[in-house]
Amino acid sequence: MWVLLQTVDPHMPKYQDRLATPGVMIRPKTEALDVTFNVSNTETWDHYVKMLDEFLEPYNDSVQATTNEACPPGRYHEQPDDGVPNYPKRACQFNRTQLGPCAGRTYGYGDGRPCVLVKMNRKEEDVAQLGDLALYPANGTIDLMYFPYYGKKVHVNYTQPVVAVQFLNLTANVDHNVECHIRAANIRADDERDKFAGRVAFKIRVNRN
Repeated sequence: MWVLLQTVDPHMPKYQDRLATPGVMIRPKTEALDVTFNVSNTETWDHYVKMLDEFLEPYNDSVQATTNEACPPGRYHEQPDDGVPNYPKRACQFNRTQLGPCAGRTYGYGDGRPCVLVKMNRKEEDVAQLGDLALYPANGTIDLMYFPYYGKKVHVNYTQPVVAVQFLNLTANVDHNVECHIRAANIRADDERDKFAGRVAFKIRVNRN
């Protein structure tokens, strides 16, 4: 095992997106992927707000402006080494304000319109009961400029892009089972042998007295 570890380059990610389908996770992070709260009882959702505050701190516009580049959108942000191995890479800015009303304060939990952050793209369930959704950034799309990822040793200030899903009018007092998928030409999210590859399923419930 020790010999094997010596052959791993610490400056490159151990898992490449061309070799495996990336996993998907949500924030706020809960043990059972269950987001349940009562709008009128602050104590049932205040911890979700604190989790999101902590998670989004590195995404603050002021932090991004000092550590990352304002990259041109619509194309990969490739950074050749130019003959210098493991030369540090600059990450592109992913500003918190891109998440609209899902960027702060109560993240919609105070008025029953909760935001859930997804580390990629889309969602589905009983549309009638889920109600209207809002996606931030627009259309739930992550720009190409945030790729490729060169690994944490080289891409030191990289902040992982996320998509915020805001549930605008969920049917109250009902469990909603939501599944989010990554949608990309080179990523499979339909492999029944691995139900966690490229997707995440969670429960959300908004209780009202």
